[in-house]
This record gives sequence, structure tokens and C-alpha cells, in this order.
Amino acid sequence: MCFSPCSADYVRKHSPLILTDSVAGVQQRALRHRNFNDFAADVNASALPQWVFITPNLVNDAHDSTIDYTSSWLEYFLVPLLQNPNFVGNSSLVLLTFDETETYSVNNRVYTLLLGSALPTSLVGQNDPTYYTHCSTLSTVEANWGLGSLGRCDTNKTLANVFDFVANKTGYVK
Repeated sequence: MCFSPCSADYVRKHSPLILTDSVAGVQQRALRHRNFNDFAADVNASALPQWVFITPNLVNDAHDSTIDYTSSWLEYFLVPLLQNPNFVGNSSLVLLTFDETETYSVNNRVYTLLLGSALPTSLVGQNDPTYYTHCSTLSTVEANWGLGSLGRCDTNKTLANVFDFVANKTGYVK
């Protein structure tokens, strides 16, 4: 089974930041978008930036395949990554998110796993009942690096809960 990322299996929505004018319209920012192969090279060279957004292609993310295929891809990609000292040694956090149901007649439930060395050991294997959304991910990134708000869903305290362990570490108040 081949898991190499095929550029034909990627679509523009896989890189949400490049869809914004403040990135696409600024050459210095646009050039920071790199392909999946560059990620492996950066890990091996201990040259990862502080924040990386990775989206699997349509096959590896289970949109155009099965959950079994995606599970195999995750075992191929993610398991070795989480054992690589060049990755986990930097207080790394992986948010693995499955964000869609099979039908629109059922409320969408976003399933997310937090993995990596940044996750406190007391939270490993725990289930957090807090209501989180995709906006929570954005608010958590903003809180982690002391960034300002974009003034969108990240300002809504109901939709944009910061992950508790990050809020506790940064002093973020809900």
C-alpha cells in the first residue's frame, strides 16, 4: 500500500490559510506554504517552525477512501513521528481531527485527539467534556503565543474555548 502524498489528491481547501488575502497576497507569507515532503525534511533536520498545519490528501483523510485506509496511513505517518525525538522533543502537540459525519441529517460531532509531548501526562487517556469547535483550535493557538484575536469566531467564548491545559499554562481567562 502506497501512502505517498499525491498532489492530485489535494484540493485548495486543504490549505485554509492560503485562501486569505493576507497570506496569498503577501509573497513572503505565501512562500511559507510548503508541501508534505518538506515536513519530513524539516523533522529530520530538526528545523520545524513553531506551528505547522498539515492536512492529509483526500485519500488519506478518508474522504475518498475508508477509515481502515486512513488508519493504516496514520500508523504509517503518525506513529513514527510521535516517536521521533526531533519532533516530540520540542513540546509538540498534534491535534488529530475528524470533522464530518456521513449524513447532514445528524448534528456534526468533531472528534479530536490530542497527542504529543506538550500534553500533560495527567490528561493522557482522558476525555474532556468541554464544548470545543474549530474556533477553539484557533483560540488555543492565539492564547499559546499571546497573539491577538482575528475578531471572528475566536472572540466568541462559547464557540472558541481554549483547550484547558493551554489556558492554565498561559493564564487565559474564559
